[in-house]
Amino acid sequence: MELPLTAAGEFDRKLADAALARALTVTFHLSWKRNTIWKWYRRSRKGVFPRRLWAVLEEVAERQGTPTLVVLHPFDDGRDRERGLAITSLLCHRLAAEMEARRSRVLWALENMPYDPRVPSLPGVSFAELGVLVDDAVTLGICWDIGHWYLTREAGLFENGLFADRLADRVVHIHVHDWSPELGDHLPPGRGTVPFTEVFETLWRTDYGGRFVLELDHERSQRFGPPQRVIREAVLAIRKAWTRGT
Repeated sequence: MELPLTAAGEFDRKLADAALARALTVTFHLSWKRNTIWKWYRRSRKGVFPRRLWAVLEEVAERQGTPTLVVLHPFDDGRDRERGLAITSLLCHRLAAEMEARRSRVLWALENMPYDPRVPSLPGVSFAELGVLVDDAVTLGICWDIGHWYLTREAGLFENGLFADRLADRVVHIHVHDWSPELGDHLPPGRGTVPFTEVFETLWRTDYGGRFVLELDHERSQRFGPPQRVIREAVLAIRKAWTRGT
């Protein structure tokens, strides 16, 4: 189960407790706010990160018996794409150094962003950019958002179909959702045009052993039926594609 997390270490504890009671693994998605990222930026330049955030994440790791994974978005300041990349790079390096210094049970993964012509300042759309960000921070991984990748590929921004195996080796977490030109992204798998079998073949070649998180838009998914049935069918579509890939 993946839960939203604030930079202050706040999240839905009741939901996390319920998941842990059922022996589910809890991961987090750190949601940036611009005033928050600037605080982090200033602190990271001094080598300081919020202690409460680390304490909360270490506590979850202790309770579930596995490292806590946190997904990060590259930072978009709304104006300057290069500056957003530079700030993201600095934060990634500081996080990597903090993880090593603490011998932490917290893992961090940088997510690829979707192409959006209305937001030219958004960094991390291409895997070339993600590669630069994670290459020098070897303890950071990549969260491959398959829907984001596919809609970006369909926009013609990649020269080849899939990213290089060098980066596939860095994938530690996956967001799964479908996409179609008519309905957009975050659709249930099997309801759009994403070639999941092709995608999973790449993961199989790199011996991927991480988790898949189903990431759906509630309103868009409702058009396909009751939530439980939609989720069951989505999981079945993922399993079929994974079996063909292996």
